[in-house]
Amino acid sequence: MDWSLAEAPLVATRAVHFAATAVTVGSFIFRTVIARPVLRSEAATAAPFRIQTRRAMWVGLAVAMISGVIWLLLQAVSMSGMPIEEALTVDVLSTVITETQFGEATIVRAGFAICLAVCLAHDRAAVAQWLGTAAALGFAASLAWTGHAGSTIGAMGYLHLAADALHLTATSAWIGGLLSLILFLAAAQRNKAISLARDATERFSTLGIVSVVTLVLTGLINAAILVGSLRGLIVTEYGRLLIVKLGLFVLMLAFAGLNRFRLTPRLAFSLDEQRSVALRQLMRNSIIEIALGLGIITLVGMLGTLHPAVHLATLPPSP
Repeated sequence: MDWSLAEAPLVATRAVHFAATAVTVGSFIFRTVIARPVLRSEAATAAPFRIQTRRAMWVGLAVAMISGVIWLLLQAVSMSGMPIEEALTVDVLSTVITETQFGEATIVRAGFAICLAVCLAHDRAAVAQWLGTAAALGFAASLAWTGHAGSTIGAMGYLHLAADALHLTATSAWIGGLLSLILFLAAAQRNKAISLARDATERFSTLGIVSVVTLVLTGLINAAILVGSLRGLIVTEYGRLLIVKLGLFVLMLAFAGLNRFRLTPRLAFSLDEQRSVALRQLMRNSIIEIALGLGIITLVGMLGTLHPAVHLATLPPSP
C-alpha cells in the first residue's frame, strides 16, 4: 500500500511499538553485558542505576504490550477490509490471530513479553536476569515475522528472516541501549565515578561496533531483496525513504565515532573539570543519537506499510 494519512495510525503504532521494544531489549542487554561487570563492586553507583533502568524496562515493556494490542486491532481492520466497527469482532480477531502469520507472531511475542515481565518481577535472581536477556533477544528478533521478511518465500525467505531478525536485534542493542548508557553516565557523574563511566562507554562502543557491522551486513541483504536495484532506490517512495533512513544512520554513526574516539579518551584526563566536560558532552551526544534513532524507527514504521521497491521499480510508468 502507498503511504497516506489513512495509514498514519498504523505507522505511528508500529513506530511506538518498535521504539518501546528497542528500549526494553536494549536495557536488558546493557544491564547484562555492560553494567553488570562494571558495577560488580560499586554499590553506590549500581543501586540508583538499577532502579532507574528497571523503571525504564517496565515502562518500555508496558508500552510495547499496549501498542502491540493496538497494532493487532489495526491489522484486523486492514486485513478484513471491513469498517472498524465490523472488523473488531471476536470472529475477525480470532481469524487474524489463529490463521495469519502476523497473528501467530503476535502470540509468540506475547509469550516473550510475559516472560520478560516475570523476569523483571524477580529481577534480583541471576537466573532471571540471564533468562530475561534471552527473552529480550527473542522479543526483538520475532518482529521480523511481522514485516516484509515474513512474506518472502523459499530459501530467500529464510535468508531474509535471519537477516531481518539480526537487524532488529542489533538496532535494539544500539539505539535501545543508549537510554541505559545515559542513565549510567548520569549515575556515575553524581557519584563522581568517572572511571566507571569510561569503562561502560568503552564497552558500549564495542557493542556499538558489533551492532553497526551487523546492521550494515544485514541491511545490504535486506536492500538486495526489497529494493533490488539502484533504480528502485531512486524512483520509488520506498527507496527514497530508505535513503533518508541511511542518512540518519550515517549521522548516528558520526556521533558514535565522536563519542568513541574523541570524548571517551578524555575521561582519562587528570583534571576533574576536563573529565566532567567530556562526560556532559557524551550524554548530550547520546541524547542526539537517541533522537536520530527515533527518526530511523519512525521511518521503519512507514517502510513496513509500503510495497517493496523491487516490485514497483519493474512496473511501466503510469500514462
